[in-house]
Amino acid sequence: MRLLRPRTKFSVWLFAGLTSLISVVVTAIAVPLTFDLLDDDAVFKSCLIAMLCAFPTALILFDGMRKNEELSAKLQKLVNRDRLTDVATRDYFFQRMEEAPDCFGVSLMIDIDHFKQVNDTYGHLFGDRVIHRVADVLRTAVRKEDIVCRFGGEEFVVFLEKYDAESGMRVAERIREQVESQVMEHEGIEVRVTVSIGGALKDGVSEIEKSIQDADEALYVAKSEGRNRTVFHNMRKAAK
Repeated sequence: MRLLRPRTKFSVWLFAGLTSLISVVVTAIAVPLTFDLLDDDAVFKSCLIAMLCAFPTALILFDGMRKNEELSAKLQKLVNRDRLTDVATRDYFFQRMEEAPDCFGVSLMIDIDHFKQVNDTYGHLFGDRVIHRVADVLRTAVRKEDIVCRFGGEEFVVFLEKYDAESGMRVAERIREQVESQVMEHEGIEVRVTVSIGGALKDGVSEIEKSIQDADEALYVAKSEGRNRTVFHNMRKAAK
């Protein structure tokens, strides 16, 4: 269950206290005006009733705010996380990158090889399982501060913060090898898939779009050279 932020909690309890205080003051003034004689017992009971009524009202408001907070979190997750894979959406990826325009690192463009053939042979539901499995591999292969994004269809983008080309190549190769080692089953048949990966550097000046474009060009080279390999932009060396 998602907890309310501390400020929200404080606001609710402050409201409860102020409501109770106002109720007590109003009751203390109203009772003597209502009765001819000041009845201390009546004033006390009326104030007590006012307090008992004020706090449940505040608790009801607290519960309503909590539910609104939970709903807001669920809606935000729908915007930020891809429903099938639970990795970042494309929009959220760019939002995160815009928040730190001067960051540097490595962009990886990852594409599942022959994915259309997988869909045509085993069906779209199995294709969804393949996408989900690849996303799981990506999540486990990177650090918490890195971003894994489903860019569209069977394509993913990974941004490795503060990585250079050499370390980025090592991560890309680890991803490629781990995907290749995955064994999935469909109606008693073992199915394996591979990925092609293009990589490119992002310095602290250029925009993320330029890095992704460079990574996409490297991905095109990787696929044209036979797939199941990693190619970095402006690097002749391809890993397989």
